[in-house]
Amino acid sequence: MVKERKLAVPYTTIFIAQLPEETQQIIRADLMEYAREHNERLEWDPEAQEYAGMTRRFCDIEEIYKDTDLIFCEPGEDVRDYELSQQRTITVRLPDDDIDALCRKAGGADLTVGELLENFISDLVGGSRTNGSDERMLAHQWFDRCWFSICHEMTFLSYLIDYGLVDAAMDYWTDLEGYREQEDLDEYDKEDMAYYAEELNTLFKEYKKYYPQSSELSVEMAMEKVVKWSREREELLNANRSVRCRENSR
Repeated sequence: MVKERKLAVPYTTIFIAQLPEETQQIIRADLMEYAREHNERLEWDPEAQEYAGMTRRFCDIEEIYKDTDLIFCEPGEDVRDYELSQQRTITVRLPDDDIDALCRKAGGADLTVGELLENFISDLVGGSRTNGSDERMLAHQWFDRCWFSICHEMTFLSYLIDYGLVDAAMDYWTDLEGYREQEDLDEYDKEDMAYYAEELNTLFKEYKKYYPQSSELSVEMAMEKVVKWSREREELLNANRSVRCRENSR
């Protein structure tokens, strides 16, 4: 979930269905995101033809915002901030012919290039804007058949992502780097440093046990890709904050 969310909610006991439609859409998207993050299945209300959470009072679903700084605002103000929060800047390298063809493909479906890419990406990752199960299946088949899926080496980064350990590895590495930058370490610091190094080395040894032919010969070498990937992810996740700051300063 996001760290900050602005919502046009006048009081927390209001029924969500009484809120502006745009605000309901934001809350619905947040419900879906929360369910994905916690591997939960949203209850469906067949009578209301809506997720059950959306038929309740706002205070009944506040749990999904427990780690989010909620800011209540006037109607319409939340929509602008939400749209800004969805913006990302990603660089792609394509020749002019491909760009022209991409524009024509998108325009033929009455879409912008950005909207076309948003739809495909959502199908590929099973996002909130997915077009359906068949579309997700075909997007996954495309990904699995491409050279980067068939021929790629199982790197330490790939291993960590597959097993959900990349954040733990980055935490160990970040703490280690912090200690290495310090000149004077007391005994407690040295113990902590040794612990983080041991935990990170344990992850790397497990990886090498399954992939002994890997070209990554040391944990330091392997962590270069992990750090680079993590930085790109953080930049993309935090890009919307920079956009909002620029917009709010105008």
